[in-house]
Amino acid sequence: MAAITNKHAGETCIICEKQKRSGIHICEQLICDSCQKHIIETDVSDIKYRYILKKLSKLSLTLKDAVESRHSS
Repeated sequence: MAAITNKHAGETCIICEKQKRSGIHICEQLICDSCQKHIIETDVSDIKYRYILKKLSKLSLTLKDAVESRHSS
């Protein structure tokens, strides 16, 4: 999968919370290339997996908020 390069100076990755210039967007939020690699390579039995899931839970909240705002318009 090719990374999407942002035209901006950078966006905050929802996983590592650092300013990054490239990665993927899910629910209009950035997951940087480095974190994307960690997600793919992390075994579900690794303690880091729970950390990643907790960070990714922000996506569902964002999606829920986006759906609710569409229905209220």
